[in-house]
Amino acid sequence: MDAIEWTTGVHAAAVAIAQSLTPEELNRVALLFTQLGTTLSVISALQNLDQNTAAGDAAAADLTAL
Repeated sequence: MDAIEWTTGVHAAAVAIAQSLTPEELNRVALLFTQLGTTLSVISALQNLDQNTAAGDAAAADLTAL
């Protein structure tokens, strides 16, 4: 699946979800998915840092540059 197909699928899912919710429910679902995406990003980043550290790439796992 290329980037255009992926984006189109996400858009279609968002429209389908939004059509069946009240404005308050839509706000809650949007917040839930935002938190889910952020949490998944943090988990992924930490896993990558762990892999880099395990592979001996200490510079890639150094957070002091942030």
